[in-house]
Amino acid sequence: MFVLFVLLFLIAAFAAYLYVQHQSFSSMVWKEVRELAGDPPQALEAAVGLASFPEPMRRYLSYAIVDGRAPATFARMRHGGTFRRSAAEPWFSISGEQYYDTSTPAFVWSATMKMNALLWVRGRDKYMNGHGHMLIKPLSAFTAVDAAGPEMDQSTLLRYISEMPWFPTAFLTVPGISYQAVDENTVKLKMTHGEISVTARFTIDEQGAITRFHTEDRYREMDGAMLRQPWFGTYGEYREFDGMRIPVSAEVAWETPEGPLPYARFRIEQMEYDIPSPF
Repeated sequence: MFVLFVLLFLIAAFAAYLYVQHQSFSSMVWKEVRELAGDPPQALEAAVGLASFPEPMRRYLSYAIVDGRAPATFARMRHGGTFRRSAAEPWFSISGEQYYDTSTPAFVWSATMKMNALLWVRGRDKYMNGHGHMLIKPLSAFTAVDAAGPEMDQSTLLRYISEMPWFPTAFLTVPGISYQAVDENTVKLKMTHGEISVTARFTIDEQGAITRFHTEDRYREMDGAMLRQPWFGTYGEYREFDGMRIPVSAEVAWETPEGPLPYARFRIEQMEYDIPSPF
């Protein structure tokens, strides 16, 4: 009986510890989202005129911004989907929230990946004040990844750019991006933010939808080292949310010598603009 009591006590203590760690992780995210939101303006003016974009981007913006919708001052979304860390792993379910500053590159992402009924992993990715940071904690309690540095800064800035199709008026309000038409369906862009400069390409179909993003400038952690590796995303199933026509499905992948390695598939479940606060 005594052994059973001790066992139950240890289980209860461990459960309480996990609960406290889970709440602490959530509090960290909420604090960062409030910092990201700050005191947003009542309205944003376009930093770039539509006429200055190359034709494929004008086609995209005319398609994505419905009926002259005013620039969003903030964006937030919820998603579901699946995730895996390598080709050797199965796909696990993932759900997350993401928050975006639409006047300068900055975001906070928080997600939970469920491995099984008893094991989950919480992750937080962010780019704020010109710096990126990734934090991964199994059971919300044990740190598996705590990554920062120049490579993470560059990689998270590229993530922000790749996700701008979810809040398309930001192409008008975020400064520091230059565009060059490669052909009638491809635009090369360069973004400079602080000391970071990155390049990428968007593919835009005849209708005006962005269907693909590609960059050579993102870094991947491999065997303890950060190595540059081509990275791309694909987008589909456009739907309208509050005057923005956005893709509700997306897949991201690494380009490896063995072929594409997709590792995340997201589906947008909720998208809101001009609400500068956590869900």
